[in-house]
Amino acid sequence: MILRYFNFDQKKRIIILKGHIPEEKIEEVKARANIVDVVSEYVTLKKTGRNFVGLCPFHREKTPSFTVNPEKQIFRCFGCGESGNTISFLMKMNNMSFPEAVRHLAGKLGITIPIRDMSGQEKKVASEREKLGRINQMAAEYFSGNLSSNMGKAARDYLKERGIDDFIVKKFRLGYSREGWRNLKDFFDGEKIPLELVEKAGLIISKGNGKSYYDRFRNRLIFPIMDLNGSIVAFGGRVIDKGEPKYLNSPESPVYIKGKTLYGLYQTKMEISKKNDAIIVEGYLDFLSLWGAGVTNVVATLGTALTKDQVELIRRFSRNVAVIFDPDEAGRHAVERSLQLFLEKEMRARVVILPEDCDPDDYVRRFGGEALEDIISHSPSMIDYYIEKIIGGKGTLEETLDSVKDSVSFIRNISNLVQRNLFIKRVSEKLGVDQEVLKTEVNKKPARYKNLTAKVESHRKEVRKVDMVELNLISIMIQYPEKIPVVVRENTLDFFYSPELKKLGEILVEAFKRGKVKSVSDLVDDLEDDVLKDKILKSMMEQPPLDATIIDKSFLDTIIRIRGKWYKNKREIIQREITKAQGAGNTELSEKLVIEKDKLLKEEMILMNL
Repeated sequence: MILRYFNFDQKKRIIILKGHIPEEKIEEVKARANIVDVVSEYVTLKKTGRNFVGLCPFHREKTPSFTVNPEKQIFRCFGCGESGNTISFLMKMNNMSFPEAVRHLAGKLGITIPIRDMSGQEKKVASEREKLGRINQMAAEYFSGNLSSNMGKAARDYLKERGIDDFIVKKFRLGYSREGWRNLKDFFDGEKIPLELVEKAGLIISKGNGKSYYDRFRNRLIFPIMDLNGSIVAFGGRVIDKGEPKYLNSPESPVYIKGKTLYGLYQTKMEISKKNDAIIVEGYLDFLSLWGAGVTNVVATLGTALTKDQVELIRRFSRNVAVIFDPDEAGRHAVERSLQLFLEKEMRARVVILPEDCDPDDYVRRFGGEALEDIISHSPSMIDYYIEKIIGGKGTLEETLDSVKDSVSFIRNISNLVQRNLFIKRVSEKLGVDQEVLKTEVNKKPARYKNLTAKVESHRKEVRKVDMVELNLISIMIQYPEKIPVVVRENTLDFFYSPELKKLGEILVEAFKRGKVKSVSDLVDDLEDDVLKDKILKSMMEQPPLDATIIDKSFLDTIIRIRGKWYKNKREIIQREITKAQGAGNTELSEKLVIEKDKLLKEEMILMNL
């Protein structure tokens, strides 16, 4: 039986063995994929001149600023700054990895991607993940069978009482784990599946000797947890009768990290994208009740505090969220933690507070989905709620000082300056504290950070002065690769101040030497620096192709400016050394430096006369 489950067909194996894609296949996918066709599956585009425009899928806007350039196969939103190529668009929209996005496109284009030879360690890791995925699939089928059998009657009755119908059961693949300690363990034993692998999947627990095991889930309603590709990675279980704990989840495994997964997102991601809004609840039954009541843009946090990774997952589909919290002390703390995460990701968050002793499941069963959506539509922003309900108003001197202290600590973590200043203004009004005083406190930095900040800012300013000229040369190298040999001959990249742009130039040179020409779309995948990537894409999107009659002059002027800047800075450094040597009375060193400075000046004069 083990062959039946672990040596399944090659097509399935290819899907699971992510990565290891031959370079020529990646190039074929890029060459054949049309970014306009791909983006049009998610965004309504309208042709405007050379480009296509539409409403950005990554942030809310009324006027289209999301631009797709079919010539260069790139996109950029001039509102929020998101940018990339066909593959990175799919990665951002669907939270896919690079290999997953390539395979997704390849499937649509009918391109077959073979398995590349892997190292022994790679095969071991991939094989283990493959087996754990299949074990979870088998367990889901087993639990589903239990629920539909005579043994699952109590679980079915419980679901019926909670308003969960058969359609929802099938849609979300609900199941039931029988009472008893060895039912699932015996099932896998009968299928000849190694129990150590079943334990690694989190389905059974070892008694400690490595030989005896018992089931993790017993007499529980089972909720399969899926990743964004629809693969089952874990399970949640809820007791039907009395028992503790009420909820039990799979432990983390090689295929499951709790803080990077959201229940139901696989099924609701497109609805969230379509409505441009996500409703966040805590539990499985809250999720299912809302979905069944027509609130289909919902996700659940698996009963844990919201994490940065989960916020990033949601952000792929919408920057607007409404979070349903309990109106108690724990709920207030959750608001503060969550608000910080949403502000960091520049998301618009609202707080939904339901009546006392009424969770989302109770509310929709009593009043219906439309009533809940009405509450959500009138919910306050999380910032307003934080200021009004958590910071509170003016109290005693000690209470006000505590509120100011908490506010200052919170505001310091807001990176967006506009948000920060608005927050300062609102808090100062609420607490009756002078706005400038509050701003001064917020802007104070611990002493150990001051020198470091000054050095970093100085470096950033210097880089900003030169990188636009260097970026212009990179643009010319991309659009006119025949100019690359001149860049090599003149050693122009050695005069770059930006290490990132120099590295990018070297990538273009190496590709040219191999007889390949790098497009703008290709460079999106080569660059790891998001800020640099955005600058290049913005430059490429805004800049029309240079006229052939002026390209030579523009190219030469750019090289001269880059080298001229380098010579100027070098001479200034040497001059400082000369002054220092003369002050120390070191005549010999001073004379050597003067000769070196004159030599640089002559080289610069030759350059300027080109």
